[in-house]
Amino acid sequence: MALEEKREKRPPVAPMMIEEEAALRNGSRGLPPGPWAEAAGPRPRTTERHIAVHKRLVLGFAVSILALLAVTMIAVLLSVRFEECGAAADGPPRAGGNGSLSGVARRPHGAGQPPGRPEEDARGGEAAEEEEEEEEEEEWQRRRELPPWARPRLPRHLRPLHYNLMLTAFMENFTFSGEVNVQLEVRNASRYIVLHAHRMHIEAVRVAEDKLAGGVRVARTFFYPQTQVFVVVLNRSLEVQRSYNLKIIYNALIENELLGFFRSSYVLHGERRFLGVTQFSPTHARKAFPCFDEPIYKATFKISIRHQATYLSLSNMPVETSVFEEDGWVTDHFSQTPLMSTYYLAWAVCNFTYRETVTKSGVVVRLYARPDAIRRGSGDYALNITRRLIEFYEDYFKVPYSLPKLDLLAVPKHPYAAMENWGLSVFVEQRILLDPSISSILYLLDVTMVIVHELCHQWFGDLVTPVWWEDVWLKEGFAHYFEFVGTDYLYPGWNMEKQRFLTDVLHEVMLLDGLASSHPVSQEVQQASDIDRVFDWIAYKKGAALIRMLASFMGHSVFQMGLQDYLTIHKYGNAARNDLWNTLSKALKRVGKSVNIQEVMDQWTLQMGYPVITILGNETTDDIIVISQERFVYDSDTKPKDPARGDTSYLWQIPLTIAVGNTSHISSEAIIWVSNKSEHHRIPALEEASWLLGNINQTGYFRVNYDIRNWKLLINQLTRNHEVISVSNRAGLIDDAFNLARAGYLPQNIPLEIMRYLSEEKDFLPWHAASRALYPLDKLLDRTENYNIFNEYILRQVASMYLKLGWPTNNLNKSLVQASYQHEELRREVIMLACSFGNKHCHQQAATLISDWISSNRNRIPLNVRDIVYCTGVSLMDEDVWEFIWMKFHSTTAVSEKKILLEALTCSDDRNLLNRLLNLSLNSEVVLDQDAIDVIIHVARNPHGRDLAWKFFREKWKILNARYGEALFMNSKLVSGVTEFLNTEGELRELKNFIKSYEGGAAVSFSRAVETVEANVRWQRLYKEELFQWLRKSLTQ
Repeated sequence: MALEEKREKRPPVAPMMIEEEAALRNGSRGLPPGPWAEAAGPRPRTTERHIAVHKRLVLGFAVSILALLAVTMIAVLLSVRFEECGAAADGPPRAGGNGSLSGVARRPHGAGQPPGRPEEDARGGEAAEEEEEEEEEEEWQRRRELPPWARPRLPRHLRPLHYNLMLTAFMENFTFSGEVNVQLEVRNASRYIVLHAHRMHIEAVRVAEDKLAGGVRVARTFFYPQTQVFVVVLNRSLEVQRSYNLKIIYNALIENELLGFFRSSYVLHGERRFLGVTQFSPTHARKAFPCFDEPIYKATFKISIRHQATYLSLSNMPVETSVFEEDGWVTDHFSQTPLMSTYYLAWAVCNFTYRETVTKSGVVVRLYARPDAIRRGSGDYALNITRRLIEFYEDYFKVPYSLPKLDLLAVPKHPYAAMENWGLSVFVEQRILLDPSISSILYLLDVTMVIVHELCHQWFGDLVTPVWWEDVWLKEGFAHYFEFVGTDYLYPGWNMEKQRFLTDVLHEVMLLDGLASSHPVSQEVQQASDIDRVFDWIAYKKGAALIRMLASFMGHSVFQMGLQDYLTIHKYGNAARNDLWNTLSKALKRVGKSVNIQEVMDQWTLQMGYPVITILGNETTDDIIVISQERFVYDSDTKPKDPARGDTSYLWQIPLTIAVGNTSHISSEAIIWVSNKSEHHRIPALEEASWLLGNINQTGYFRVNYDIRNWKLLINQLTRNHEVISVSNRAGLIDDAFNLARAGYLPQNIPLEIMRYLSEEKDFLPWHAASRALYPLDKLLDRTENYNIFNEYILRQVASMYLKLGWPTNNLNKSLVQASYQHEELRREVIMLACSFGNKHCHQQAATLISDWISSNRNRIPLNVRDIVYCTGVSLMDEDVWEFIWMKFHSTTAVSEKKILLEALTCSDDRNLLNRLLNLSLNSEVVLDQDAIDVIIHVARNPHGRDLAWKFFREKWKILNARYGEALFMNSKLVSGVTEFLNTEGELRELKNFIKSYEGGAAVSFSRAVETVEANVRWQRLYKEELFQWLRKSLTQ
C-alpha cells in the first residue's frame, strides 16, 4: 500500500477499552503473591454479634433473596464475558489470563494496529469508557482546570528515572512487540499516570511499588489522541517521594513512512532487503514505546532487541551480551545509557556490514551501510574524518566524548540529511557515502559539513540538551556554526568560517528573516503542533549567525573558554539560553571585561528580524556621522506580525565595526555599540575623499546602508583597486546592495553598477555572493518580455572571466580534494552563470560533452561541473538525451551521481517531460520519498515548469501533506520552493484562494508564502521598469 493511502486511512487513536473493568470493580480476584498483586478488594462488613432469635427467620428470608439476586447478576456478567471472549477468539492471546495484569485494553479498528489484530470495536465498553471520561472531564471543568492529559505539556508530578525496554522485531510482516518497565519517582501525589503513546496497541498495564510493598490497582486506562498521551487511572494516589514501576506491554507497526520506528529497503544482487530504523526527534519516540517524550525528562535506558539471526541490531550503546535461541532468533542486550532524553534514543535492525576505526582516546567508530557500499569503500572518507573530528571536538571543548562507541548508519530512506542520535547517528546515504571517482568537491563539502554538524550534536544536544523546544537553536545553531569551524580544521585553506559562512548562512537566512512573517530565534512553544515550526532556518542559520557575532565581539578565545565551562557545568543535564548567557558573562569577567551578555543577546533572540544600519555623512562637519537603525523588511506595506508593536519599536544593541578607507588604504576597525534609533558619532580620520565601511568582514547580523555619495565612492574603489576592501566585505557589499534595492532602500542601479568590477575579481566568494544575489532577481524577470535585456547585461559581466578561466580538464585520476579549492569553485561558479544565461560557447561545450558520453558510453565530463553539463544538455537537446539521463539515473548505484542526474531531468524545456517527471515523483519505487520534494521544487525553478509545479502542488496537496506533514522542514521546504518565485497578480490570487480551501497544516509556511509573493508582485509594480530603463541605457553606452 502506498504511504499516502495508509496515512489517509488512519483515523486518530480512540480511547481504549478495558475488558476486565467490570471484574475489577467487583472486587479482587485470586492473585499470586508478589509485587504485582493487586490491592485487596473491599472487605464485607461484619454483622452485629447478637441477633434476637425471633429475627432469624426474617434474616434467612432476606439472605435468600440477596443470594438469588447475586446469582442472577453473576449469570448476566458471565454471559457478557462469554460474548467478549467469543468476539476476541480470532485475536492474539491475551497476556495475564490469571488476572495478573491490572489493565488490559483493546484499541479500536483503524488506529494503526499490526496485521492480525482483531477489528471489533467493543462498542458497549467503549461507550462506558467515554461516559467515565466525560464525567472525569466535567469534574475538572468544575474545578476550572484542564485535566492533566489535556494539557499541552506533561504534568510534573512524576519523573522517569530508568527505562527497561525489550523489543521483538518481526521483519517478515513489519510489526514489533514491546515491553517497557519505567521506574518512576513521585514528586506530587496523584492517581493519574500520564505519558506519551501514539499509534500503538496497549495489551497490558501494571503499576507496582519498587520495594515489594504490593501493587497499585489500575482502575482504567485510555488514550487521549489530542495530546498523544496514554492515561493510567489508579484506585489510589501515588505517594510523594516514593518510587514505582510502570509496566506496559504493547505492539505496533514498523511503519512504511519516515518517523518513529519505520522501515526502508534496498536491492542487493537483485533481491530486495529490508531494514528498520528509528527517527524520534522531536516528538516521535512515543510511536515506538510509551514514554515521557519531552527533553527535560532525562533518564537512563536499558535496551534489548530480539530479532532473527539473519539481522543485526544497533542502539545507542554497545551490545553487552547476545543470547541465541534454537529457532534462529537472537536477543541483543545493550549496555545502559547515561542520562538522556527520548528524542535521541535510537535503534536499528538491518543486515548491513561495517568498517571500523578507533580514536586516540579509545572511542570505537564504525560505519554501517549496504554491503556493496562498504565493499566499494564508499564510507571510508566519512569514517576517517569522524575519527579526526571527535579528537578535534574533545580538544576544543575540553570535554571527552561520553560514550564508548559511535556508529554511523547510512540508510536509503530518511526524512532529514541526518540525525544525531547519541552513539548511533543516522544519515541518508547521499549525505555520508562518497565515491572519490565520481564525486565533486561540492558533494565532498556537503558530506563533510553534515558529518561535522552531527558530531557537534554529541556535545550540543546530546550531552547538554535544551530544556524545551523554544531554545532548539541552542543545539542547532551551535551545530550549524561548527559545520564551518570543524571543516576549517579538516581543510584549513578553505576559510569556511570567514568566507563561505557568509553566502551559505548569513545571506541566506537574512532573506527569510527580512519577512514580516518571520519569528524570533527563541519562540514560545505551547503544544506538540508548535514544535515542528521551530525547526527552520531561523533556528539553524540565524542561530549560527548570532553565535558567530557573539564569538566575534567576545573574542574567540574567551568564547571558547565560556563554551567549555557551559558544557562542563551542564553535562548530562538540560540548559536554557540564560544558562549560556550567564556562563559567557562570567568568562568575560575573568578577562576583565564587563558585558551583560543576556541584556545584549535577548534583543537578538527574542525579537524577530534584524536591523539595517544607515550611515549618513554630516553636510556641515566632515568627521561627524549619523548612525540610525530600523528593522529591515522587504515589503514595507506588509503589516507587522505583532500589530501592537509594529516595526518602529524594534531596537537592538548592535556591535557595529567600522573602518575608513581611501584609494590605497583602509584603517583598522573600531567598534561602536549602537543602541538608539539615531546617534551622532565622531570619526577622526574621516576626510572628504574618504569612504566608510561598516560591519567589517560581516561578523554582525545586520545590513549596512550608506548615503549615495558613499556608495559611489565604494563602487569607484572596487573598480580601481578592489583588494583594498577585504574579500568578505566585497561579498557583503554585493549582497547588501542587491537586497537593499529589492526592498526599496536603494535605487535599482546600485547593485548592478557594483557588479561591473567582477571582471577583475579573482576570488570565489564575491562571485558566489553575486550569483546567489542575482538568482532571485533572475526568477523575478525570467518570464517578462524584456528578460533578454537583463540576460545580455549579465553575460557581458561574466564573459571576460569565463574566457580567462576556461573549462576544467577531466580529473578522474586526480585527488578528490584538489590543491586549489577556491580556484576550482570560482571556475565552477562562472561556468554556471555563463551556461545559465546562455553563453553560446558554454552551451556548445556542454552539448559536446553530453554527446561524447552518449556515443562512447564513457562519462568523461569533469566531476566539478557534471551537474551544470547535465542540466544544460537536457535543456538544449532533444528528448533522447532526457531518456538517456533517465536511464542512467536508474542504473547508477552511486548516490552522489543519482542525485545530480535526477535534478538534471527537471531542466528540460519540454513541458510534457516535466509533467511526466512530476507524476513519477510520487512513486516511491522510482523516486525516494525524501527526493520527491526536490523534483517538484526544481521543476518550479524552471521557467518552463513553474506553472506546472504550482498546479501539481495544488492538485496533490492532500497526498503531499499526508506524506510529509509530520516531518520537520519538509512541508515548509515544499511550500516555499513551489511558491517563492510566483510574481503575478493572478498567481497571488490563486495562492490566496488555495489557502482558503486547503486542508491540513503548514499554516505558517503559507503565511510566509503569501508575504513573499506579495513582495514579488510589489517589486514588479514599483521597480521593474526602473531596472529595465537603467539596463537599456547601460547597454547602449
